[in-house]
Amino acid sequence: MNQAHELLQQINWFLEPVSNLILFLFTTKVGYLILLIILSLYLIFTIGNAIKVRRLIHSGGSSNVRIPFTDTLYIIGSEIIKIFSKIVSNIPILLGIIIFLTAIVGMSASFKTIDTYFANQQRIKELQAVIKHLDKRYEVAKLKILNIDEVNNLTTLKVHFYDNEKDSYIPQTQEITIKGQQIYFLSYVLNFDYSEIETGKKRNIVIPYKIFSEVIPSDDGIVLNVKDSLGIPYIFHRDEEEIFGLTHETYNERLKEIGTFMTDKKKARDAGVRSFWGNFVHYDKQLRKGQVIYIWVEQTGGLVIKDEVVF
Repeated sequence: MNQAHELLQQINWFLEPVSNLILFLFTTKVGYLILLIILSLYLIFTIGNAIKVRRLIHSGGSSNVRIPFTDTLYIIGSEIIKIFSKIVSNIPILLGIIIFLTAIVGMSASFKTIDTYFANQQRIKELQAVIKHLDKRYEVAKLKILNIDEVNNLTTLKVHFYDNEKDSYIPQTQEITIKGQQIYFLSYVLNFDYSEIETGKKRNIVIPYKIFSEVIPSDDGIVLNVKDSLGIPYIFHRDEEEIFGLTHETYNERLKEIGTFMTDKKKARDAGVRSFWGNFVHYDKQLRKGQVIYIWVEQTGGLVIKDEVVF
């Protein structure tokens, strides 16, 4: 099957530009204009050549003799009639050319459809493999409470994001000052159950997104810097030796796609996400300065906030 697909791609490598040219010439205004210019130039050169021949016949070889205006009109009319007659007499050939050009366009479109199908099937397999790698319990971040300003009702904390590939926290941290003293974490949950990439097991992918409080609503919450420069959430990073079923580059490419689902619900649905919703967890204890808490994603597909204890 792969060999047949590769053969179709090689054939379409030649057919596609030809098909695009045909569609451009016969389906766009610019294409029509180009064809009209070509036809006009053909008429001008044909009629000009006929007039030149008639002038030579009248003059016996002299280039200074001018033929009568009526003869010029006659030549123009006769040449147009000749061209029209040639078109009529060659209608079967023209129909054959039209059928041939249509066949090229149709074949190229069919090959592209097949190529898209194979590409989508490959993409689905890759997404299935990626989701299997994410179906486990892993740490998201560590939060340290830097200050509690009870007078102004402000909480300041520093977020350390965990990189699963490096098995450590990344050097870059995010310092957040938010009004309120009760901390909530909003995450996006992507449910692939019954979707095109679902494989019989319920799979919820959880991506932490915002922090808010009892004073600041989730819509106005502070966005967490959970993604790297490529748009991949740190929690999805995996060591190359941990990845199976696809290359590290392909794994990252699919992760970038999943990362965009956080802000593009349409793209998420097109990719097979059956449902998409926001979920939040609340640290229900009194916060204190110097306190350290951890955020984990559970295998069941939810966020958990824990104190600094051994898991």
